[in-house]
Amino acid sequence: MRKILIPITVVAFFVSCEKGLNYAKRFPYDKGYVLVNQNGDTVRLSDFRGKVVVAGYIYTHCPDICPFITNNMKKIQRLVNADPALKDTVIFLSITFDPRRDSPEVLREYARLYRVDTSNWVFLTGERRVIDSLMKDLGIVVEVGPMSLDVRVDTLEDGRVVADTVYRYEILHTDRIHVVTPDGRIFSYFKGSEADPNEVMKTIKEAIK
Repeated sequence: MRKILIPITVVAFFVSCEKGLNYAKRFPYDKGYVLVNQNGDTVRLSDFRGKVVVAGYIYTHCPDICPFITNNMKKIQRLVNADPALKDTVIFLSITFDPRRDSPEVLREYARLYRVDTSNWVFLTGERRVIDSLMKDLGIVVEVGPMSLDVRVDTLEDGRVVADTVYRYEILHTDRIHVVTPDGRIFSYFKGSEADPNEVMKTIKEAIK
């Protein structure tokens, strides 16, 4: 099998993550957002109304901030799930803002690699336009950096030639975890990569009241 790598450069620009930053006051349950979970099932954002939501915003190719967000959410989840009265009341959401690469299969593998307890933790992706609109409503700034496309050309044993495109880029984004009340009010937010799990736990208990 012969492989040829053809680089194609696409120009993009980084801008400050703080540019255009806003602080949403309500989780947009009423906007009718339709998403897809890590199992490929179609879900509505409003399906999570009625629970306290702990939401983090990630992309699976993230080299720095997102692993810290995910690990912090794991610590928070362990605290929540250790309290039987809380476990069925709280749902964790990891919403990707990189649907081009983060398919349900990729999110499922990401959850497996991080050994996430998916009993009350859902990973969500969706159509590009839906994700872009959702991030805007939530005040999550997302800026794609310089992009390259690697076109992998393989010659199979039977002589057929197949090509596959691999997108390579990083994303500048807001570092945030939201805590949302059962009726959809954004009760508080934290810097996701630095959040103190015990402080978030206190906030979750307050959000239930």
